Amino acid sequence: ESERLKRENKELRLRAGGTIHVVGHSTAIGEVRQKIERVAPTHSRVLIVGPAGSGKEVIARIIHQKSKRSGGPFVVLNAAAMIPAHMEKELFGIEGGNEEKSQELKIGILEEAHGGTLFIDQVADMPLETQGKILRVLQDQSFYRMGGRQKVKVDVRIIAASSRDLLYEISEKKFREDLYYRLSVVPIKVPALCDRREDLPDLVDYFMQQAA
Repeated sequence: ESERLKRENKELRLRAGGTIHVVGHSTAIGEVRQKIERVAPTHSRVLIVGPAGSGKEVIARIIHQKSKRSGGPFVVLNAAAMIPAHMEKELFGIEGGNEEKSQELKIGILEEAHGGTLFIDQVADMPLETQGKILRVLQDQSFYRMGGRQKVKVDVRIIAASSRDLLYEISEKKFREDLYYRLSVVPIKVPALCDRREDLPDLVDYFMQQAA
């Protein structure tokens, strides 16, 4: 039982953002590591692009760990996994309700991330209307809960990620150009594994240690 609790505790620490690092010694991943070191202490927004499975969330977590917000929450929003109609409720929360539940209040993801970092994964899957509202939040760090009348102010650093070509999505009128430039203050391109084959032995060792 003691051993099981130790394993569960370790797994929870990992999920909650325990100490993690970029694995590999290739030139390509070295450039990513240098960008992380430069941008992490700042308040700049970061856009991480790269193929699926290349480690975009890992990089976002490392940036949070090395930032001045490391003591605050790291909240993940996977836009691809959410029903578009529910996205704004999840982001902004709900205030009020029907007559029987007029005091109903649901805190949104933006408030949960107050004082910390909000990681928006697969940001290209956000509906255009939601993109416009996120843009306004980036401009003044405040918003209204759905059904609410009082403006909510937050202090949140946003890191976004996408495995799709956002410039192509802009040309297809599926992603807002103004939002792209707001999010891409510091762009980080994560190389595909086929572009960093020399890192394979390091990755194999890392995953074996995790499994053992």
